[in-house]
Amino acid sequence: MCHAAYNAMRALGRNGRALPGMIAMKIDGNIIHKLSDGHKTIMISGTNGKTTTTHMVQQAIINTFGGAAYDPSSTNLEQGIATTLCLDSTIGGKRKSDWAVIESDEGASKILMPATFPQVLVVTNLYRDQVDRYPTWTTARDYIIEAIKKSPDTVLVLDADCQVTASIADFVPNKVVWYGMECDAYDDGVADFDEQVDCIKCGEPLSFEHRTFAHLGTFTCPSCGYTHHKADIAVVGITDKQEKSCTLTLRVHDHELTLPVNVRAGYDVYNAVAAFAGLTTLGLTEQQAADALAHFKHAAHRFEIFNVEGTEARLLLMKNTAGCNQLINMLVSEDNPPKNLVCLLGNEIMDGIYTDWIKGVHWEKLITPETKVIVGGPCFEDMKARLVEAGVDESRMRIQTDYAGLVADIAAMDEPVTVIANCSTIEALRVELVKSYQPMDYWEE
Repeated sequence: MCHAAYNAMRALGRNGRALPGMIAMKIDGNIIHKLSDGHKTIMISGTNGKTTTTHMVQQAIINTFGGAAYDPSSTNLEQGIATTLCLDSTIGGKRKSDWAVIESDEGASKILMPATFPQVLVVTNLYRDQVDRYPTWTTARDYIIEAIKKSPDTVLVLDADCQVTASIADFVPNKVVWYGMECDAYDDGVADFDEQVDCIKCGEPLSFEHRTFAHLGTFTCPSCGYTHHKADIAVVGITDKQEKSCTLTLRVHDHELTLPVNVRAGYDVYNAVAAFAGLTTLGLTEQQAADALAHFKHAAHRFEIFNVEGTEARLLLMKNTAGCNQLINMLVSEDNPPKNLVCLLGNEIMDGIYTDWIKGVHWEKLITPETKVIVGGPCFEDMKARLVEAGVDESRMRIQTDYAGLVADIAAMDEPVTVIANCSTIEALRVELVKSYQPMDYWEE
């Protein structure tokens, strides 16, 4: 039934990831556990970076071993994972691949970890995101802790620089491999510190020996003594910075390794070291992991570029304040910061229903008197108000809520366009772009 439903959805031009798995789970509530049995599984969760880290990991495993159960469309809820495992199985239920790479929503980890018992769990940073679902800094962490307690043999790969992620180790006995960053993510240093980060254990302000961005860095609490773990695998240098790549120097336990990677943004450097740590913990050699990261290709919506009637349109996904600030840091550090912006904002379930988080984004850094902006999406009024507050000249701003019309507007431009949009809106725009400008969609690659 799952295979038939998936094929029917694809024939209709739909992604076809959620419904088939939902049907499979209705037929057999234990389907994920049954189909994951026998796989060597790595799971990736966290607030920012889990999709990119997952794609790095799955590309490495496919390049090294020839195949894996994975979802190229980045579904991270249980029904999508059920579809992925069904598609990696024969009609009789026999698995096709030895490996499984699972991206897990933090909340869904409570179901997915006890069902799949991954050998390795990578957790990126944990941040304020979708406050309707995760109202506190520790809500998502506590879901993950609950999941890990049901999978005691899973090796944890944790971000040492995130106090919330790091605190997971205090609640479970699992073996931990720590990763982090011991150098500045940008030449100009940190551009978006949270003004104050309070200790999640005692509530007093943390002090930082070194900070990368947002709430991440080498922290210590002067009040209760909660302190940063020294990373087993850390980025200690970033050189040869190009538009879409750079070279990392990693300290890997007791030696250093030069690692060219096809990423550029500071947050993607964290994703790269997380992926490297996860892969080597899973058993890949350092060279196998390094080779894969050097040839990494971004997932859909992340730095994806469309040629729209000669206009270059670059798609960038924003999800929360910290991630969006890092997008802006990257854009303003480019040789030619964008002059034409499309900013789209929605509030569907996948986005989080509250949009107040955009108020904390440093749009002012990106805006100049020459910046032209098109705003759209169901919450365009919130987006417009924040950008006007940031300094956008209203005479240089237009509203376009029709996605087909937006594609036509982009086609009419004669300069590159940077699209910054959240999950539902970037997907809706991409569907329109794919119709005319990219016959092969990402879930068919």
